[in-house]
Amino acid sequence: MRELNTQLSRWLLGGAIYLTGWYYEGPALQAAQMGAISMLLMAGFFSVLSGDTLRIRPSLVEWLFSTAFLFAMLVAWATGNVLSTMYGAMLLLVLTAIALVIRHHRADELVAVFRWAYVALLGTLLLVEPQALFASLAGNVEYGQGLVRYQPLGMHPNLSGLVYGGGALLFFQRYLAVRNRSQQLFALVMAGLCLCVLLAASARAGMLALSITGLTGVTLIALRGSRRARMGLALAVLAGVAVVLFKWADIKDYLSLILDVDSPTRGVESGATGRTDLWQAGIELVFSDGALAFTGRGIRSALPDIIGFPVESSYINLALEHGLFFGSLIALAFVATAIRALGHGLQPGPSSRHQVFMAGLMLVFILAQSIFNRYLIGVGNPYSLWILVLVLQLNLPGASTTRAASRHSPAFAGLKGEPT
Repeated sequence: MRELNTQLSRWLLGGAIYLTGWYYEGPALQAAQMGAISMLLMAGFFSVLSGDTLRIRPSLVEWLFSTAFLFAMLVAWATGNVLSTMYGAMLLLVLTAIALVIRHHRADELVAVFRWAYVALLGTLLLVEPQALFASLAGNVEYGQGLVRYQPLGMHPNLSGLVYGGGALLFFQRYLAVRNRSQQLFALVMAGLCLCVLLAASARAGMLALSITGLTGVTLIALRGSRRARMGLALAVLAGVAVVLFKWADIKDYLSLILDVDSPTRGVESGATGRTDLWQAGIELVFSDGALAFTGRGIRSALPDIIGFPVESSYINLALEHGLFFGSLIALAFVATAIRALGHGLQPGPSSRHQVFMAGLMLVFILAQSIFNRYLIGVGNPYSLWILVLVLQLNLPGASTTRAASRHSPAFAGLKGEPT
């Protein structure tokens, strides 16, 4: 019975992750989102029902998140914002469910669940939208419309940059974790497909975030990596430079097309697609009311239909929804976790430290992406959900980041049940 409950928990989690990848507008979107939340809560329930939950006290980050969500819920209730109050309660329930799931004695399998869900999403894209994917990947331009950006399963191209750019890092982590050639090849193919979706969506913020992530990894390995890591890095850089020099003209033309640099609305002269103006408006709104600058307005209270414009930055969004105090603490929790993971990952020791290092880079990616988009805290897309799981797991009490690599952290352990 324990095994059945454990498997039910994993299947429900996988189903929830898969559903958060569907974004077609209309009733189907609401059904998918609510279905995903319900499945997440049920995954936590069956995880406890299995009887294999480890008795680990709440971490400082769990206390921080739960307090911030509860406070935001109370602020929304006090201001009469019923919808925001419901969102706060929902996030508290999801946080509790995830806290239970990561304390299961087989929590090392969670990363496999996320990767299998990504495999299912990529397979669905190739099955139902192959023409749209490959046409956008080729740089399809329509008269009067400009570059046709791919929207995987209805997902906004900007969000696609986060979801599938992060997916590429997940599969590259898998590539580093295994020694079997066929499994490595499969991981690289999946990572490549994720990057294809990123390019087809012309998600420039995602590309920039990946570049920042790569540059961070290269710099840290060059400065503090082992001799073997530095040698591998040098060979990879030389190979990359050779390819760029050999195909420079083609690469330049393709990037110019896919990045849409000559567009009057998205080009280099457009002011970052208007984001600078939106950021200024968001900052002015944060400080427009001294009390609200401290308390925030409640979760999901900074939506465009409420404040009149989209907040294209997680950090401004955190200030609006959670206030400057809790918003800063939440952002700091992500930054501190990333720094600690990167530091542990560079220390000499077992190969599992490579997975710790990759976990740190995954956090760097979403932190960089969050400058341009508002998905740092969220459970409505696969990668934000994964990051929430990862941050909570990296901060479990009684297990350092390094020991988590070999015990109950899903980002680093034996990766049972992975796609091969």
